[in-house]
Amino acid sequence: MSNLKVDSIKGHDPTFTIDMPTDANLNVNGTMSVTGFDSQLAIPKGTTAQRPSSPSAGMIRFNTSVNAMELYNGSTWSEYGASTGGAGTSGPYTTVNATSVEAFWDGAADQISGSTWLSKISHPSVSNANCTMINGPNYTSSVPGGDGSIGYWNFNGSNQYGWINDLRYGSGAPHGPQNNGRLYEFVCLAWFRTTYGSPNSGGSWDSDNWSWFDWDRSESISWNIGNHGKIQFSGESNVTCCYDITGNTPANDGNWHFAAVVVSASNSYMRFYLDGNPDGQHNHSFSYFGAGTQRWGFIGDGSEAGSNNGSRNNIYYEGDIAQLALISEFWSDAQVLDHYTKTRTRFGV
Repeated sequence: MSNLKVDSIKGHDPTFTIDMPTDANLNVNGTMSVTGFDSQLAIPKGTTAQRPSSPSAGMIRFNTSVNAMELYNGSTWSEYGASTGGAGTSGPYTTVNATSVEAFWDGAADQISGSTWLSKISHPSVSNANCTMINGPNYTSSVPGGDGSIGYWNFNGSNQYGWINDLRYGSGAPHGPQNNGRLYEFVCLAWFRTTYGSPNSGGSWDSDNWSWFDWDRSESISWNIGNHGKIQFSGESNVTCCYDITGNTPANDGNWHFAAVVVSASNSYMRFYLDGNPDGQHNHSFSYFGAGTQRWGFIGDGSEAGSNNGSRNNIYYEGDIAQLALISEFWSDAQVLDHYTKTRTRFGV
């Protein structure tokens, strides 16, 4: 093919088009500059489902499902450039397929409506998974020392809780990734702060500071921190009840921390994380959680509920919660760390 070497090419204003087949490549050997204070560089954009089928390392695009740039690193797509903004903005989180979210509560001011914590994303078969707060948990719109993009709820440990609208798991329940009340591969997340209890790296599972969220530990799942300060997960799988397990490191020191547990049927483990790093693993074989009686959920207390705002354990969480999520997909160590890295500045960490 012949070459064309010129100092400049001008096209008809306002648009100059280069027509090429869709499988063709335009290679620039050197530096390509876009000049002018009002100029723009438009990059490809589309939903998560519209990602290129055979991407190459270094490709970038704008993901309209999560409203953020993403980069393909050779094995996975990684989100970057999400805005932390000021109070009232959505705030960042790692790339996640919205259809995999069971519930995602973010403490930004635009996610609070009176005594209701709005679910930023929720299971596609519920109109929302908003959490209605009872007995006045206090909301503060900005974390002191953070970047101003997130606030938090404070629970007094005596009588305050919130009930999760409609979302439910267990036998015959309509939610979960297959709409059968079961959870197979999933992640529980929490940004929290508490001084409840006494730090003890040797303590076993307890229900003293129950819970971050709960759909009944003996029927479905529960996610909390114990009196000893270690992260805890509980639940009934198709194999047994109950897995009452903990992480390794106390975190009830009055500082903001990020907790996660990855529950993986395919890997036969529950792996805890504290501040982005692995914090203990429990190996068990199971197919799914949510093998017991159908239950509705709570934030700040334990569930025995057969309907919205039904029976509870009346134990109550004492401390602060700024972000909570239940996501029906597997997360690697890198994905957990990615979320922590992207959200830590919101808490001045």
